[in-house]
Amino acid sequence: MAVSTFDIDAPRWDQSTFMGRLKHFFNITDCTTALLPDSRLDEAKLLRITYLHGPIQVMMVGVFLVFMVPAACSLFPQRCSMAVSKLEPELRDSIMSRYGESVQHVYFNKGL
Repeated sequence: MAVSTFDIDAPRWDQSTFMGRLKHFFNITDCTTALLPDSRLDEAKLLRITYLHGPIQVMMVGVFLVFMVPAACSLFPQRCSMAVSKLEPELRDSIMSRYGESVQHVYFNKGL
């Protein structure tokens, strides 16, 4: 069985006949583009500009980080508490020697 090679540039139908040209036209043409607004077609044209994809994505990530990190810090509480008994022994002993048994919980900032 011989394997035929595929040529992407060669049309699938005979271009010397009207029906072949018509089939080729309808195969490569998307008729729904006639129903789309011009702005949507311009968006499709911009997809072809590949050299801008990298810089645009980096810029968008930077903008999201600039606005979303402060928003997340303001929405979620940053203050957290922990029992003194759960702390590391050195820190626990330091707190106990300074404040005694009066301190049951310590508060700390979660940070980013």
